[in-house]
Amino acid sequence: MLLRQLQDVLALRLDRGERLADVEAELIDAAVALSDDERAALWLFAWSYHASERLDSQRVLARLG
Repeated sequence: MLLRQLQDVLALRLDRGERLADVEAELIDAAVALSDDERAALWLFAWSYHASERLDSQRVLARLG
């Protein structure tokens, strides 16, 4: 699976509310065909995507509260 495809799958799974640790173990760590640098980039993408989603959720909740 190409790096871009893995990014799309990561985003979908995180959008569904899956834990970052689970996605990391099942997709990033398991992507042995990728180089260490590519896996590191994928992890950074997942972490930043997850952080961004949490920040958006917090902003919505703050508006409602």
